[in-house]
Amino acid sequence: MLPSKLPYLLSGLALLLLGGAAQAQNPFITNQFTADPTARVFNGRVYVYPSHDILATPERGKVGWFCMEDYHVFSSANLTDWTDHGVIVTQNKVPWVKPDSYSMWAPDCIARNGKYYFYFPTTPRILLSTRALR
Repeated sequence: MLPSKLPYLLSGLALLLLGGAAQAQNPFITNQFTADPTARVFNGRVYVYPSHDILATPERGKVGWFCMEDYHVFSSANLTDWTDHGVIVTQNKVPWVKPDSYSMWAPDCIARNGKYYFYFPTTPRILLSTRALR
């Protein structure tokens, strides 16, 4: 029975011994908190689209929870030198987004027919049509 479990035991031992040496690489985004990145290559450049996590306060978001109100985009031609292109979308500039939702999560971008489409999930604003009010 022990010989059949030997590979598992050796793998577990290796993980324990190497676990201390296994550390995260240096992040290329160091001036802000980000999450949920998507990476795409367009025209020989890598573009990274992460969520931007900001500090929640009683006036902004839900304290102790994720607070994401906008998206930045980063790009690189060599994966060493990165450019922050700044905020590309914020919740207060999208008419269908609830302006105090702070829920701009995992975005992505695709290219199709010469255009770039950036899309993301978030909390929608509740819109009432005039038909619903009658």
